[in-house]
Amino acid sequence: DEQKGVFGELNIALTDTSELTLGARWYDIEVDFQGSANSSFYNGFGNPDTQQFGSNLSAQYAPDNPNGYPDVAKSDGVIGKVTYSWNTSEDVMYYVTWSEGFRPGLLNRPVGRTSPDGSYTVPAEVKSDEITNLEFGWKSTLADGKVTFNGLIYHMNWEDYQSTRYVYNLLTVAYVDNVGMATVSGGEMAGYFNISDTFSMSLMANINDPTMDDDLVDAGGTTLGNKGNTLAYVPEQRFILTLDKDFNVKGKPAYMSLDSSYTGKRWADELNTTAMPSYSIMNMRAGMDLG
Repeated sequence: DEQKGVFGELNIALTDTSELTLGARWYDIEVDFQGSANSSFYNGFGNPDTQQFGSNLSAQYAPDNPNGYPDVAKSDGVIGKVTYSWNTSEDVMYYVTWSEGFRPGLLNRPVGRTSPDGSYTVPAEVKSDEITNLEFGWKSTLADGKVTFNGLIYHMNWEDYQSTRYVYNLLTVAYVDNVGMATVSGGEMAGYFNISDTFSMSLMANINDPTMDDDLVDAGGTTLGNKGNTLAYVPEQRFILTLDKDFNVKGKPAYMSLDSSYTGKRWADELNTTAMPSYSIMNMRAGMDLG
């Protein structure tokens, strides 16, 4: 793989309490795919590689290959960012951000396999997917520095998002494709509370609505998800609580820490028929300095 990029950021003080930030990144990325998953059948004893019972990926994606496949997956372009921030006091700052992001494209291993009715062929190259994000947030330090309270509200448009697909009656391995559009809207809040010199607590909450904007159909023509359904494997709620306590045991410094997290229900498929139950994880640590 080869990556090239140039990025920069400009901060402009508009007033004593407000600032405009402009950022941009130019990128040029090439993703290669080399190797072989060939079988020995029909491909041994000096015979020409017939590309049966497997694939010689280096040959399939070689420059000027007879299949017309690209030799690399190319992603290039310019993404930007604009942030306007303002302080209502020395302790409270608000901001609005518009930004873009992307994931580079890639090459598929089971390239060229076609559905029984001929309506779909596994693509050689998966294009880059892109996100446009609009965000409003705040950062604050309150109660003489004892409380930190930050939060944000966001809305993201996800274009041509990449997703792993499994078609068991057609392929023995998964492939990746650009499957459509999606939107993710939600909010996140995080707080830190210095309750005393020896006791602190932190909280984090995230709630979002990840929605498919297109129907999803696999290589076999089967509908895997409907417009308006929830994206698979994305929880709609997540919460984290952390408690830290310092104390002494017979004159020796000691500590105890408790972490607890909750992850809400998710769907294991885009049809939203198989639910993955919510779960919680709790960790507790304790220690003492014996030195």
